[in-house]
Amino acid sequence: MCGIAGILYRTPKAYYHPVGHTLLEMAACLQHRGSDSAGIAVYSQEERRASIQVLWPADAELPEPREVLAAGGGLLSHLQPESAGFRAVVSEEGSDAVGKLVMRLETTFPGATAIAFGKSLCIHKTVGVASKLEEDAEDMTGTHGIAHLRLATESRIDPAHAQPFWGRPYSDIAVTHNGHITNYYKLRKRMEARGFSFASQNDSEIIGMVIGEKLAAGMDLEAALYEAREVLDGSFSFLVATSDGIGVLRDPIATKPLLYVETEDVVALASEHQALHRVLGNGAKVREIAAREVRVWSKA
Repeated sequence: MCGIAGILYRTPKAYYHPVGHTLLEMAACLQHRGSDSAGIAVYSQEERRASIQVLWPADAELPEPREVLAAGGGLLSHLQPESAGFRAVVSEEGSDAVGKLVMRLETTFPGATAIAFGKSLCIHKTVGVASKLEEDAEDMTGTHGIAHLRLATESRIDPAHAQPFWGRPYSDIAVTHNGHITNYYKLRKRMEARGFSFASQNDSEIIGMVIGEKLAAGMDLEAALYEAREVLDGSFSFLVATSDGIGVLRDPIATKPLLYVETEDVVALASEHQALHRVLGNGAKVREIAAREVRVWSKA
């Protein structure tokens, strides 16, 4: 079943909005839709260099910093431990270089998973309920973000298979998805033949990669979503976030719910009314994303 949610602030002081807190509030309302894993992605407007987040196996000790830097092949610096892994600055932002860096790290340290890359994007995810994210995510501020509650219907239950998924190897792309991509294996085979690597066996991961490829080719997010509509088969609703905003797409027969509220100050999206009312009040005018509908909202 799964639950998805998103928030985008449009006000002049949006850079400092409590995106993490808001997403956790929405996630609490959607928890019954999936308690196998949870995650949020937040976009910060802080001035910072491109960095990569790596998730480490819970039962393994972090390697020595010098080992990580060596595996980075000269591309990593400013290594910073996090509660479930580490973050490091990356000196090369091109998708080819980042893709090769990810493969080196994940090959050198079996079980490690690169979960985010970019100047704005930060992802936290966990096995179990969303409240387990509070320590890492409650105080995160920024312009916008997305959240996911997973009910596992395929693939393993572990942090690597939790959402949101980074659209590897592209910068600042994250996706949350409710549904099934039925041509996933066909698309994955094509991507792997071209040298792309995957973090999981979850069909949702392919969405961010398809969108990222379109954006890298020069399309804007709206055009990329229209293209993706013709590429992806299945029953789905998904949110895709970039450093500039949030876009949505719903499948041709609208089998998976997706609702939204839009005002001058904020856009909120969720699988159910109650998550929207929780953060915007019972008077909020809720609309439904239609079958095959594409919508994009940009930050101020």
